[in-house]
Amino acid sequence: MQSSEQYQEQAMKFRYLKEQRDMFQNQLEIINASLGNVLNTKKTVENLKQGVNEGDEILIPIGGLVYLKADIKETEKVLLGVTQDVIIEKSLDETLEFLTNLIEQHNKQIQFLSQQLQNLEVNLQEVSQLLQSYMKS
Repeated sequence: MQSSEQYQEQAMKFRYLKEQRDMFQNQLEIINASLGNVLNTKKTVENLKQGVNEGDEILIPIGGLVYLKADIKETEKVLLGVTQDVIIEKSLDETLEFLTNLIEQHNKQIQFLSQQLQNLEVNLQEVSQLLQSYMKS
């Protein structure tokens, strides 16, 4: 009887660990997608710094596959969304510094989540082996 209780306990632990792993994998995917967006933004700001002039026409993505044509009015500053409701004006250098810091934060989060996933995988393997041993007995 005790073996059956141990099996149930390990089975619940296995399900919990799988849910944790899935949650961390989803978070990792979100952070990776966000990192890709930040890297693209940084590259765009670097390109602005290297040679966009006032009056140049550009395309601005507004969502999905839709773009607006726009003329550049200011080449030394951009508007930076720091929260959903707050937009501030920053120089290109300040914006690049902000984006670099954001990239570092993303990389730290990716490193943390990757380590957590590795730990969960080890735990899942151990519990899986225990469950298999209970099934053989």
